[in-house]
Amino acid sequence: MSKKVGIITQHRVVNYGSVLQTYALQEKIKDMGYECEVIDYYPERFTPLGMLKRIKNKGEKFQKSFLIRNAARAIIIPSYIIRFRMFFKFLNDYIDMAPKTYKSEKELESENFDYDVYCTGSDQVWNYGWNERIEYPYYLAFAPESARKISYAASFGKSKLESDEVNETRRLLKRYDSISLRELSGVEIVDKLGIENSTNVLDPTLLLSGEDWRKISSRIVHILQFSDKDRYILIYNLNRNPRIDAYAKELSIKTGLEVRYLSYQLHEFYKNGKMFCNPPVEDFLALIDGADYVITDSFHATAFSLNFNKEFVIVYPGKYSTRLQSILEILGLTNRVAKNERDLSIVESKIDYNRVNEILAAERKRSLLWLSNALSGVKNEDSM
Repeated sequence: MSKKVGIITQHRVVNYGSVLQTYALQEKIKDMGYECEVIDYYPERFTPLGMLKRIKNKGEKFQKSFLIRNAARAIIIPSYIIRFRMFFKFLNDYIDMAPKTYKSEKELESENFDYDVYCTGSDQVWNYGWNERIEYPYYLAFAPESARKISYAASFGKSKLESDEVNETRRLLKRYDSISLRELSGVEIVDKLGIENSTNVLDPTLLLSGEDWRKISSRIVHILQFSDKDRYILIYNLNRNPRIDAYAKELSIKTGLEVRYLSYQLHEFYKNGKMFCNPPVEDFLALIDGADYVITDSFHATAFSLNFNKEFVIVYPGKYSTRLQSILEILGLTNRVAKNERDLSIVESKIDYNRVNEILAAERKRSLLWLSNALSGVKNEDSM
């Protein structure tokens, strides 16, 4: 009888990277012969109502003006309806979720889970700022003391902890049997807490190759790849940043290629280029695969650009850029970061994907070995 693994991660964040990293980790654990479920932890802030409430915290004008705040909510509600339906369809189609949904720490603590291994998954599960607190479920506080507890590619999303989270984070992480982080900076944080043998591994989305991802990508990519008329520059940004739009415009002028952009909001139709608003996850993959250039501030758009061997340009977001810095350092691609919107020298030099793919292949092998050993209880020698 195979052992059973329970993953807890931010699968309910309505974001392409969040659902795809969940899928990738689930599939790799299943490939190793385990039964696998994603624990359906769904706190209020991830719900449509919770996201609407959080608009108040997004800017001074929203905090001060009830009228502006509610006008903004009214504008984005149609986009939210499309967005939530689309992502929930992907979860239903591809993710093996536990049958019960848990909305609080208390509900998780009262459940009698029967997993042999509890796994904190990837993404910004340990980001105090993003979570607005220490999120105890993501530290497996609900898991039995005697159970095996691991993390795979967990992220703090920053280079150092706040002073008021240090001691509690240390206490929670000491309960783990094996810890891996997505960023090199995360390993440094854990080391400074006095916890030994943590290691850096690849984000789950990079454990699958481009060919693996094409198995669930939509057919649109096969149309785009063989039509010169459909060559384009693709924008995907998580943060509003006019520098990204300006860079795409300059690159479009230089290359003659059309600009296309992925957006979560219907009201962003005014931007330069052709908008794809909340396309299905399978189309998200296809649109990256079919692009000539990808311009982004997103870690996961970068990961899929790497998987599909695309030319890409990074414009760092104001916060939480350590995840991008880390993967670029590992692959020797720190030169792909735009200094300004006119810095087209980046695209004049092609990425050497023979070298990049060699590094990725080695890192995949190492990361998968670490995961296999962590799940089975074998000591990981390379993290010592």
